[in-house]
Amino acid sequence: MMKETEYVEKKIVEFFTKDTEFTEITPEEYASFAYPRKIKLMNFNTQLYRIQGFGHLMTMRTDTRIGMQLLTCSFTPSEGKNVPFLLIDVMLMGKKHMIFVEYYDCTKTKAPQPLLNRIHRKYDSLPEHEEKPAWYISERADYSLIKDVPREMDKMTLAHVAVDSVRAYKAAAFSAASEDGNLSGLFEFRRRMIDEGNPSSAVLEKIFGKEGYEQFFTACVMPGNPETGV
Repeated sequence: MMKETEYVEKKIVEFFTKDTEFTEITPEEYASFAYPRKIKLMNFNTQLYRIQGFGHLMTMRTDTRIGMQLLTCSFTPSEGKNVPFLLIDVMLMGKKHMIFVEYYDCTKTKAPQPLLNRIHRKYDSLPEHEEKPAWYISERADYSLIKDVPREMDKMTLAHVAVDSVRAYKAAAFSAASEDGNLSGLFEFRRRMIDEGNPSSAVLEKIFGKEGYEQFFTACVMPGNPETGV
């Protein structure tokens, strides 16, 4: 039986790649890894796609021996599109179900995003998730969704929030113009995510080491050349 995070990942990839030119470019050394390597309490599966007309999509699914499931999907507009960087995190742990749809607008113009605002309004009634203080929280666009999904709700709610968000984001991205100046903001934010930390930093540094973690982040999580984008 397919796990919930596996199902959400499948739907996200299907919706975002449909009717686009895309290529899977997952580096072999990052496709599958574990922590710790011998005991394998956490198992990671990563896929990376080059999306023509947009940039990159990465999915990283994590399964643990204690039953926790994690999914991270990173949408990097490395062709300079006038849309924010999007990070979707799904976590299932016992009765706790959470979904974060995080938008970080690194563009020069910070153009309004009516499609993304519409999805925010649709799901804003879900309970807000209480976060620990972190530098990147203040950098998020106000149409982000940081939500708990009560266990008693429809099991498909997580998938609905994720897929609706991806559908709106794809429509916004593929209708937006590209500007070369957007790349500097995007890759400056990438540098901050590496240097100042993010929720996955601690574990990934333990797996790859500090330099190896930076290589993984720039190769998979937010890939792209700061000069050319691709």
